[in-house]
Amino acid sequence: MSIQNTSGQFALDMQGLQRLKHTAKQDAGAGLQEAAKQFEAMFLQMMVKSMRDAVPSSDLTSSKQTEFYQSMLDQQWAQTMSERGVGLADHLVEQLQSRGLVPPSHAEGDRADIDALVAGIPRGTPRVLENAIQPDSSTPEAKGDASSSAVDDSPSHFLDALDAQRGGFMNAIQTESTVAASAPSATSASTAEPDDHRRRFTERLVEPAQVASRRTGVPAELILAQAALETGWGRHEIPTASGGNSHNLFGIKAGSSWNGQTTEITTHEYVDGRRTRVTDAFRVYDSFEEAFTDYAGLIGDNPRYASVTQAGSPEQAARALQSSGYATDPAYADKLVAIMGQLRDAAGTALADAGTGNGNDLSLAQSLYRGTP
Repeated sequence: MSIQNTSGQFALDMQGLQRLKHTAKQDAGAGLQEAAKQFEAMFLQMMVKSMRDAVPSSDLTSSKQTEFYQSMLDQQWAQTMSERGVGLADHLVEQLQSRGLVPPSHAEGDRADIDALVAGIPRGTPRVLENAIQPDSSTPEAKGDASSSAVDDSPSHFLDALDAQRGGFMNAIQTESTVAASAPSATSASTAEPDDHRRRFTERLVEPAQVASRRTGVPAELILAQAALETGWGRHEIPTASGGNSHNLFGIKAGSSWNGQTTEITTHEYVDGRRTRVTDAFRVYDSFEEAFTDYAGLIGDNPRYASVTQAGSPEQAARALQSSGYATDPAYADKLVAIMGQLRDAAGTALADAGTGNGNDLSLAQSLYRGTP
């Protein structure tokens, strides 16, 4: 059965919603694309209405009836323009698919998977942005061009004008997307682990992280951030077949070169930008120290990760880790950077509170700072 494209149909067709629902049931991907196009059509309709309002009108030639029919025409124009698109629908689909937000009929995973995903989302404290987005000086000019093109009632001229503005429009969307990509890591305070649990997790692993850091050159705070991200601050460590602890803090798969024990679990990976469930074998260690030793060998002795060990800063090392293919999550580096920010905040707070006599906090803070090259 072919999937109908609803964007080129009559804008006021009362059966359009039913067809969209039917499309979503037949093909979730196509349904998502069509829903995004309808959202784009709504956006375009608001844009056309704003252009109409910006054009002076005369009481001699305008009336309630004229405005009514003009509104219907604008809705149809918006529907037609969304068929060609200005890029917003494609961008929405890409964002939703990359974050695993698929339609309910194809949504995967149970509550435990969702809890595991949420627990792995790092939290950040509110900060003043150092590199705030500055208004684009070319924006008023671009808006002026689009408005002047809208004066011509020829649909073809109007569509050509939209195509001409598409580049700048998509650049603006990409800028907003870049800012939004780090927003969940910086603002999801309600989903983060309690401070005392994160502190205990860090205290337990800071020393072996420093040992691995000295061997590989990878900053200790990045190694700790990886362990926190991969295990949800230790709350979702990979289990063995018998229900024990695999001590696999870094999500390292077994592979053909691994001769030790393994455990098979179902996890999530990103394939072609889409979050999918996969079942794979992971390494099992006897202790966390053994896990850190294996991690150091994997990163330090593998030319694939040379850019990680040679990075000039922890943030650069996180970006290099993602670009080297350590994880498939497109936001992996951003999450690591956010967690490292939390570790630094915790260390700074501990140093500031050193006068209160809390020796454990001071020792932890000093350890974190010593672990940072």
